[in-house]
Amino acid sequence: MGTTITSVTIAFVIAAVVPVLVTSAIRRGDRKRKHQRVLAGAAPDALFTVRPRRWQRVILRTIGILLAVVGAVLLLAGVTSTDEPDALPVGITGGFALLAGVAFVLLAGALARTRIDALPDRLIVRKGFRAEREVHHTAIASIRPWTGPYGGIQARDPNGAVLFDTVSIAIGYPDLEAWLAERAPWAWIAYAGAATPAANWPAANAPAPGRPAPNAPVQGAPYPAAATQGWPAPGAAPQGWPAQRGPAEPWPTPETPGPNAQGPDAPKY
Repeated sequence: MGTTITSVTIAFVIAAVVPVLVTSAIRRGDRKRKHQRVLAGAAPDALFTVRPRRWQRVILRTIGILLAVVGAVLLLAGVTSTDEPDALPVGITGGFALLAGVAFVLLAGALARTRIDALPDRLIVRKGFRAEREVHHTAIASIRPWTGPYGGIQARDPNGAVLFDTVSIAIGYPDLEAWLAERAPWAWIAYAGAATPAANWPAANAPAPGRPAPNAPVQGAPYPAAATQGWPAPGAAPQGWPAQRGPAEPWPTPETPGPNAQGPDAPKY
C-alpha cells in the first residue's frame, strides 16, 4: 500500500514539474534566438504565424515509427509461429502496436500542418488535416483557457462553436495574445482582465510604401487642424462611433465605415 502511494505521488510530481521545466526552457530559448515570424505560404500582409514546435512532431513521429516497427515484427511472429497458444496474443499485441504507430505518425503529420496566420483583421486557421478557414476578429466572442499540461487558449464564436485553439508553448503564442488583446479587446478583457500584452509585430496601420498614413501632414505644409479637416483629434472617438464598444457593437473596420461616412473620400476607421 505504501509503495502504491509513493508511486502515485512521484507520478503526480513529475506530471506537475515537467511542464513547468519545459515551458521555462522554451521561454529561455526563445529569448536567445529568434524564430521566423511568418512562414512561407502565408498571405503577403501576414503579421506572424503561430505553429507547434518542431520537436513535438519529431517525438511523435519517432514514437510512431518505433511502435510500427515493433508491431510489425510481433504481428509477423504471431502469424508465422507454430506455437498456437502463444501465437494469438503475440499477433494481437503486434497488431495493436502497429495501429498505434500509424496513429502517432498521422498525428505528427497533422501537427506539421497546424498553423494560424495572423492578418491585420482576421486569422487564417489550419487545424490538422481540416480545410483552411478564415476567422474574422469580429467573430471572436469569448476566449477561454485551454486545459492541458502546458495551458493555452481557445476562442469561440457567439454560438459557442470553437474557432481555434493553441497551446502556450507554440511559436508565436505571445504575438497571438497581443493580437487578440488589440483586435478582440472585450473578449480578451473578460478572459485576462486588464493585462494587455504588448504587440511585437509591424503596426497594422503602418502606411504602405509610398503612401502616407491617415492624418499625416502633407510634406512641406503645416499639420492641418483636426476640427477643420473632418478628422477626430488624437485619442478622441471617431464622429458617430461611441468611445467604447458595447458587447454587441463590432469595432469599425475598413469594410464597415462609420455611419457619418459619405462618399469615396470619407474617412474610414
